[in-house]
Amino acid sequence: MTTTPAFVPAQLVGRQAVLDALDGLVRRLEDGVSDIAVVSGPVGSGRSAVLERAVDRARASGLAVGVARCSPRESQIPYGAITQLLGTLCRPSRIGALASGIGPTSRPTDTVARMCDTLLALSAGRPVLLAVDDLHLADPHSLRRLVDVIHRARQGAILGVVTSPVPVRQVLDAAGAHPEAPCPVHTLRLDAFTTAEARSVVEARVGRPVPRSVLTAAGVAGWSPAVLHAVADRISALGRPLDTDAVPQLIAAARTAWSTRAFTTLHGLPKNVVALLRATAAGGHQLEPARLAALAGLDATAFADAVDALRACGLLADTDIPRLRHPWFADDVLAGMTGPERDRLHRRAASLHGQEGSRLGTVAELLGDVTSLVRPWTASEAVASSRPRHAADLTTATLRHSLCEPVTETERARRLIRLAAAEAVTAPQAADGRLRQVMLRHLSRETWPDVLNAADLLLSRGDAETARWVIADVHQRALTKIPDDDLRPLRALGRLAHKEKGGLPLVAPPPIHSDRLGHPAQSAVLAWTLATRGDDRARVLELARAALEEPASVPFMCRIAAARALLCADDVPTGLDRLDAVAADARRGDALAAAAQALLSRAEEQVRLGRGEDALRELAAATRALPPASWHSLLAPRLAAAEILALIRCGRVDEARAVSERARSRPEGHSVTTAFLLYARAEIALIDGDAARALLLLEECGRMLRAKRWRNPMLIPWRSAAAVAHHHLGASATAEDLLVKERDVAERWGTPSAFTALRTRTHETLACNGVEVPWTSSPSAPDLPAEVPDGTAPERDPLTPSERDVAGLVVAGLANREIARQLGLATRTVELRLTNTYRKLGVKGRAALVAHLRARQEDA
Repeated sequence: MTTTPAFVPAQLVGRQAVLDALDGLVRRLEDGVSDIAVVSGPVGSGRSAVLERAVDRARASGLAVGVARCSPRESQIPYGAITQLLGTLCRPSRIGALASGIGPTSRPTDTVARMCDTLLALSAGRPVLLAVDDLHLADPHSLRRLVDVIHRARQGAILGVVTSPVPVRQVLDAAGAHPEAPCPVHTLRLDAFTTAEARSVVEARVGRPVPRSVLTAAGVAGWSPAVLHAVADRISALGRPLDTDAVPQLIAAARTAWSTRAFTTLHGLPKNVVALLRATAAGGHQLEPARLAALAGLDATAFADAVDALRACGLLADTDIPRLRHPWFADDVLAGMTGPERDRLHRRAASLHGQEGSRLGTVAELLGDVTSLVRPWTASEAVASSRPRHAADLTTATLRHSLCEPVTETERARRLIRLAAAEAVTAPQAADGRLRQVMLRHLSRETWPDVLNAADLLLSRGDAETARWVIADVHQRALTKIPDDDLRPLRALGRLAHKEKGGLPLVAPPPIHSDRLGHPAQSAVLAWTLATRGDDRARVLELARAALEEPASVPFMCRIAAARALLCADDVPTGLDRLDAVAADARRGDALAAAAQALLSRAEEQVRLGRGEDALRELAAATRALPPASWHSLLAPRLAAAEILALIRCGRVDEARAVSERARSRPEGHSVTTAFLLYARAEIALIDGDAARALLLLEECGRMLRAKRWRNPMLIPWRSAAAVAHHHLGASATAEDLLVKERDVAERWGTPSAFTALRTRTHETLACNGVEVPWTSSPSAPDLPAEVPDGTAPERDPLTPSERDVAGLVVAGLANREIARQLGLATRTVELRLTNTYRKLGVKGRAALVAHLRARQEDA
């Protein structure tokens, strides 16, 4: 009896559907039916392991099996694959007899013809399986003969199973191997692993359970079997429990495994495919498809074929515009070219970037004027409307041209950063690519300040997910080049990126409760970390103030984090002052995204203080520094949330609704910034009388914050708003519990008075917009000075504009459904607004409402 193995072989996990299909074809072969099957899949997906399984199955069934494993080295040997097939099908004595029958004057083609005839004879006698691994690496001569053999073998039974990462049609076209007649082909695609399958592969290889966070490290190069095996082998080699220090090593192992297989695949790709891959690596993040095709030297048909091939190999992402699946692979692709090849490619890319502009003056002169040319973008729109875009276009075109000139490594890094600053408004994705290029390709002792500056600017864009991966990569490479003291600011930026985007910390985090402050940047990030958790307010104040005393040595994003920590700790004057200083310094350095982030943080604090108009002024300054279209999708939710809440506090609810709707049209990333927008939308839902929807939004907001351990209610008082929603839904006890819990957290943090004021302002804002809040006794309109009661003044209308609209239509005799249709609302929303109206006016029912309103009109 066969013993079942303890676990499924790791290379076959998740491949059962493809293996079953191959088993079915082998059974058809035993019945005398010929077929052709192609096993396809991206880099490292385990095509060879699946083919080996099919070969073992056929041999166990007693079939004749010929196997050829193609490689880059043998792709230059004529008929190498055919020779391998024959060598595995025939006994050595048979091959010797075949060789001895060939005369000394015979041509090589005669020899090959006899080999092919032998294969045909074998297939006539019994079923034959011909297995060719990595068909795209086979020599052209073998490809042509193999096609001929398969199509001539109709008198017998033959199953051809080949593996190829690229479409077989393109492989045959490149070799000039065209079949005489069309033949049906079974294409078997290897799908990506699920999370459970990926984890089982690693655990089977390691021999013990591994934490889920290991998959985060493997994900840097995809969850292919090759990558997962490399990560598992690295875990085994460590010989100790995993910690954050091991993560860079796991990432390096994953990248190396993926790149090695990618380059093996690259050797067998057609020339047009290789040309497009190199063009994408050099300028794909900046060029649209037409210019990318021109850079690669391809016409429309060749370009489309090359895109299909690269996507099939898993080298390109599934986007409309060709982009590398892994941005860091660009470095490996360009490193595989000779120096003259790279120079020619970069010159062509620069000419395509800047062909709409011309050089004016010398490069040195224009490099000195970058700041003056870009700065109009940060001025008011009226002042900047005359020619800022033209000036910025001239600047970026000139800087692109300057990159083709021979300069030192340090000067090239600085020019790239200047170009990124110029492109931050007009081409933010291209700017991000420039910054990554500085970090990954120009890492040395001399360029380290520029690398650190690029990391700070990249994080300021808001894409914390990309920033933390790149920072981890740079940190790993810099361990042997850069002194540890100089690495500390980079570690701080990596820790800060981790806080904004979930997952395993990818660089060694700063000590959470160390008595030694370390570098000021680390102190700043530690202060923000503790502030978000609502932990140790006294230490937060100490760390943040110490960090901000040395602004010159602290990156912009770390300074912003320290200032936000001070705001959470109720040191509002100092926090706002330090944010203003960051914004001014960032503007001077053309770090527009950092300036915008500092101004956004000021606006959020003004919202918490109930100063809606001041918040709107700060937001206007932020969007002058960086237009809304240039904000990253992971940061844009915070911008929209701040604007919505500021408008609500100014009583401009309809405008807040419009901003919320516009925000829906922009893609939202999965980061903690989304919690801010969820809260803002919940306030609108409460004002609209939809307590159920508001509660759903607030619960999701709370879930996201708790997942990041952001417990401090000074950031977002979501429990206060959720208590209002519970009250409207009849769960008063739950509402009270939320308020008590929130108050307890604020007291432990040490800002009970400041939080009480924040909660009161929040509830008063809702009450002034028609929301019943039982804990607010005397709401007053936000942003308006308190008025002395005047007995002769008319009584204030307690209804909101939206409630007055509904009430007016009720007086006109319309039913709820008709009112909903006329106002473009849901019927349930109309009912909720009427309920609020009844309560505010102290009337019971529709008839009483009509009588009350008509009496008021007569009195007026």
